[in-house]
Amino acid sequence: MDPCYSALLPYLTAPDRPTLWFADENASTAGARLQRGRHPYLTAFSNRYDVYQHLCDRGVRSHFCDFDCALLDTVKCNILVYRISKEKPLTHHLINRAYTCLEDGGTLVLCGEKSEGIKSYAKKASVLFGSNATLKKAGRAYITTITKTPAAGPRLDDQHYAELRPIAQVGGTPIYSKPGVFGWNKIDAGSALLIENLAPLLALLPAPPATLLDLGCGYGYLTLASTAITAQRRVATDNNAAALKAAEYNFSNARLAVSVVADDCGAQLRERFDLIVCNPPFHRGFGVEGDLTDKFLQRAAQLLSAQGAAFFVVNQFLPLQRKAAALFTTVNKVAGNGSFNVFYLAGSR
Repeated sequence: MDPCYSALLPYLTAPDRPTLWFADENASTAGARLQRGRHPYLTAFSNRYDVYQHLCDRGVRSHFCDFDCALLDTVKCNILVYRISKEKPLTHHLINRAYTCLEDGGTLVLCGEKSEGIKSYAKKASVLFGSNATLKKAGRAYITTITKTPAAGPRLDDQHYAELRPIAQVGGTPIYSKPGVFGWNKIDAGSALLIENLAPLLALLPAPPATLLDLGCGYGYLTLASTAITAQRRVATDNNAAALKAAEYNFSNARLAVSVVADDCGAQLRERFDLIVCNPPFHRGFGVEGDLTDKFLQRAAQLLSAQGAAFFVVNQFLPLQRKAAALFTTVNKVAGNGSFNVFYLAGSR
């Protein structure tokens, strides 16, 4: 379990005052430590669908959004708990949000490790909140508590976190993205390699695909760049609220009919697809997790139609051929550039 959440659990397990929890991807295992039942004083907002689902299952009043929903503007609390995020604009955005949500005299409980910049964030937050930060070490984690005063200092620079902005083009159409999406301000080099090799990949298919799934779609690049595929139905799914917001906007802007689904690796999808495209994540919060690749491979195998195939691109250090061999009868490496490898997978076992 994340050591920061081990330190924060006393604030989350049985709060006796209205408590708000900003739960991002780092909270993926913390909810398991909460008992199932009523948590009358605890409300959680999460930008990760799996975290949101897990907290709902534990009986926590939870909301899934990109920390920008109108409901958040109406929430007031006495305590706000936040384990700092990996991305600076998001962390700044949520510290600013914390000031708005807390009652005067309320307490921000901020936690992180020294290498993650917790001391710097505590200093910035103390200026905004108009009071000194109390810092306490708990193993690798540092917990800081800061009291809100009416004398607000300057807001932290969140790079206009909530706003979509153009970052590239596909076929002359702008692609929009925002902070909060992994690799938000560029076209991912692995995804670009997959698209560069789309023609040889498509040549391996037994028939043109009628249905297409973009599994872990991000802001939608693979779907936007593969419109040459004449699929009758397109579905894009992601676990990240910021990615879904950008993808929906991009598909609408490109006048492309795509069903966008909030889901954890397509867990709730029941249909089968003739083609799945995927650039699976291998980071969760501050950590690197190779088992995320396993999760995406397993789900792709389950979601493929009988004659379906999957196009995967992964970092070259991930042993995808070995991982995929137990799930697919056909595992072909189609391209590689020293940094990423592109694979054709077919024949779910």
